[in-house]
Amino acid sequence: MSQCNRGLTSFQRRSIQLIGAMMASCAGITAIFPKIEASHFTVGVYVGIAAISVLPIIGTMIVIARYLAGETDEYLRHIVTQSILWGFGLVMVIDTFLGYIAVYHSPHVPFLTAFNLEVFLITSAIALRIQLSRNR
Repeated sequence: MSQCNRGLTSFQRRSIQLIGAMMASCAGITAIFPKIEASHFTVGVYVGIAAISVLPIIGTMIVIARYLAGETDEYLRHIVTQSILWGFGLVMVIDTFLGYIAVYHSPHVPFLTAFNLEVFLITSAIALRIQLSRNR
């Protein structure tokens, strides 16, 4: 793992660690919450569960905003911002596609949209890696 992070500052490493922790907690929540039976609790409990499920997403957005505000290198900030836009764009395309499938054909597709944060972060990381390798 130290080979992957050798060129990063401690600020960059910490941001990556926090984003990884948020992604892991979001994946855990996504795996656990669908196992809760429908109509087992009151509406308030389900609203609370929904509120808990968005906490890792809010945390990720705070970490990304903090990173962009704290990054001193304009080039890196530009490349990271472009990568974030690519990640967001892919999530929007997938959500739109799955939304139309769910509306017109399958009631089981909306569960797949629960992995939005993971798709966003992985796509953003791949886009960042491609942009960095292309611009060297």
